[in-house]
Formats: sequence, structure tokens, C-alpha cells
Amino acid sequence: MAGAAAAATPPEFVCPISGELMADPVIVPSGETFERGCVEACVALGFTPAALPLSVDLAASPPPALIPNANLRKAISSYCDRVGLPRPLAVSPEEARGIVRRLMAMREPGRAGGVNGERFESSSSSSPEFAALGLTLEEAVLVRLLDDEPSRQEGALEALKQTLRGGENGVRRALCTPRLLDGLRRLMGSGHEGVRVSAAACVVNLSLEPANRVQLVRAELVPVLVGLLAAASPELRDHAAGAVYSLSIEERNRIPIGVLGAVPPLLRLLASAADGDRARRDAGMALYYLSLDEMNRSRLARSAGAVAALVGAAGDAALRRPALMVMANLAGCGEGREALIDGGAVAAVAGLMRRATVAPGSTEEEYCLSALHGMSRGNVRFGGLARAAGAGEVLRRVAEGPGGGVRRDVAWRTLRAVGGVAAAATGESLYGGEDAAAAAPWMDDVSVMSEAMAMPQFPRRLVEHAHAHGAPPRSNTTALDRLRQAPNG
Repeated sequence: MAGAAAAATPPEFVCPISGELMADPVIVPSGETFERGCVEACVALGFTPAALPLSVDLAASPPPALIPNANLRKAISSYCDRVGLPRPLAVSPEEARGIVRRLMAMREPGRAGGVNGERFESSSSSSPEFAALGLTLEEAVLVRLLDDEPSRQEGALEALKQTLRGGENGVRRALCTPRLLDGLRRLMGSGHEGVRVSAAACVVNLSLEPANRVQLVRAELVPVLVGLLAAASPELRDHAAGAVYSLSIEERNRIPIGVLGAVPPLLRLLASAADGDRARRDAGMALYYLSLDEMNRSRLARSAGAVAALVGAAGDAALRRPALMVMANLAGCGEGREALIDGGAVAAVAGLMRRATVAPGSTEEEYCLSALHGMSRGNVRFGGLARAAGAGEVLRRVAEGPGGGVRRDVAWRTLRAVGGVAAAATGESLYGGEDAAAAAPWMDDVSVMSEAMAMPQFPRRLVEHAHAHGAPPRSNTTALDRLRQAPNG
């Protein structure tokens, strides 16, 4: 069934074993109704589904009497005619046995049903299609994902995506199990594009739970996501970028994500005019978090076309902030400084400040200052390039402007590298005392300064301002969409 239709389907019309509309409903002795073929398969295989009371044994001899539920059958037919769905077809004996065998394989003997000993019940965030199954939460998902029919797989993935979207009651943590992650990993490699898109969206939603991020990487999902970053489908690239961005927030994931080859396709996606702003912003934010690690900064500096991609993105208002954040980090290592200077980043960043493309006093200006300061350290070419780009004027404006703290000290120290500025030639700080002493430790490592400038305010401000922004069209990831929204200035 399609996701939209399933969401409105009365649960009493759905077989608790197959999860599909019933074509031939029958009543078992305990009073529950099932699809006839599914009950007969349970009897033949000696299996009693979780939806039945413990007192009922379908494997007993003689087999239980099955009473046709004619009224329910008519109601289902009328419902299908009313909403424009095809009337259901009876489940074949082979298909029914396949469904029951999958249930038997997943049911561990003696195990209490459900997560934390509870059955999966309907809630505000639960899909009625799953709630009707009467199985444990993991089983209700897996029994449908293991189906060989792509349309049914896609329907199950759509229902799972809706279940994971809100994340209430710990459902994201509960469903982050090795078996389910293995199933999603295989489905992301499906030959059916709709299945791949929905599976990738489910991974994004699972990654929104911080406690899941390390487990998702350990489940070997990153190589598949890296491959999807270069997929033909823009929607697949979008979901893959969102998942890698979310996973890279976790510090322990940054080295393995970089080692598994995420940096080059993220750069290509950032520079791709064929992709939407959301996918490109997510690629930029993934690169920012990855570049907080020294190994990844070196890897990024050595990537062909990296600086050109960053400089180009910095000229786009929608991508400017993540691009500047990455450049500020990249300027924190020797290889990165050389790559940025060779790629024309000095003129590009100074030009953003000189033309007031970045607002004076804004967070983006802080990233520009951080990048310029990093490029100025120990590089004899920086002074001439900065003077030619008119950097001295804008740096002096910041250094002599109101306020104090790190911003002015960074501008002053960068001015000293530019040279030819009277205030810098004195060798004295434009301010002294406690401000200078407090700022000095930040100057020892520009990459640490860059992280400190971004991390305490950027993610927090995004969350604080999230309620003011609506979700983008066709959104599958409510929380990540809120995280994507950048604050003003």
C-alpha cells in the first residue's frame, strides 16, 4: 500500500500477520480476525503469532475452526471503492508461508515481546500500518523490510520514516538495532530507486538521535552513504549529505568518515550547481565538522579543487557560512594555508569584508578574520597578497573598532603580518590588560580558535531560532531541517 493510503487505513482492515488489507478475513476461536492464507500458513508451520493470546495455539490438533468474517470483507471492499484503492487479492499459500517463516526467524524463543518488554502500540508518532501488526517494534519493521517485493519494501520504509520523524518516546534509539541497520544498509543498495531514497531518509532520521551516531558508523553505513553522494538521483544525494552531516557532528566519527572517502564527494556536491541549496549546505557543514580533525584538514588540503569549491561557495549567500567555517579550519594547518593561498583565498576573503558582503560585526566576519589570521601565520606571501586585496583597510577598521576580546586581537595580529600599518608597527596591542592576556592562548592554534568561535554559538543559535523557520518542501527530516537553518548575523 502507498504510504498515504496506509496512514488512513482503519487498523481493523489490516491482517496482523501480513500487514496488508484482508481479502478473505476469517475469525479464529479467540475472536481475532486474520487473512485466511496467513492463518493456514501458521497452522501448517506450527507458529502462533504475537497478536494472539498465549492461551491460543494454532499448532494444536485438530486445527482450529476458521469462520469467514463476511461483514468485514464487505466493509473492506466498500472502503477500497470509496478511497480509490484496488480491492485486495488473497495471499497465495507460498507468499503466506514466506511471511510466517520471516516472523519465525525473527522471534527469539522465550523473549518478551517489544522494546523494554512492551508491545509496539499506536502513538502520536507511530504509523497505523505498524501499530496494527501486534508485533515487537523491531519485528514489525523487519517483517516488511525483508519482503522481496520492492513496492512493499518502499511502503514499509515510508511508514518507518514517519515513525522516526518525531522521535518521541525513544523510538529512534529503540529502532537503532544491528538487524535493522543491516537491513537499511542492504536496501540503500537496492536496484529500485524509491527503496533507496526511502532507506536513506530513514538513516537520516535515525542519525538525528545523538546516541545512535557511533552505532550507525559501526554498522558500516558510511561506505554506502559515500557512494550515494555521487548517485544520479538528486534526492539520494540530498539524503546522503544530510546523513553524513549528522554523523560527523559526533567527534568519534570524524576520522572514520574521512578515512572512508567522504571528503572528495562532499566537495563535489558543495560545488555542484545541479544540486539544491539544502544538499550543498549539508555537504558544507559535514566538511566543517570533519575538518575539525587534523587528519581531515590535511586530507581536505590535498583534495583536487578543494579551495576553488570553497571560494565559489563563499560567494553564494546560501553557502557562505559553511564555506567560511571550513576555510577557517583549513587555515589551521600548514598544508591548508598553502592550499588556500595558492587558490586565491586571501583576495576572496578580504573582498567579502571590503565589499561588506559579510556584515560588520557578524559571525561570518569572525570566520573571515579567523581564515585571514590563519593564512598569515608563517607565510611570506601573505603580506603582499593581502595588501593587493585591500585587506589592511578592513582589518584596521575591525582592530580599531568598538569592543574588545578575540576579534580585535585577531585583526591586530593579522595587520602585523600585512605590514605597513602604523598601529601594528609599534609592536603593541591595540588594547591591553586582561583582554590581551585572555586572547593570547587563542593565538597559539588558529584551528582551536576557529572551533571555539563557531561551536559555542552556531549550533545552539540554530536550535534557538529553529521555530521561526518552516520545513523545506518534500522534507523527510524535521529536526535536521531545523538544524540546517542558519541564524541572522
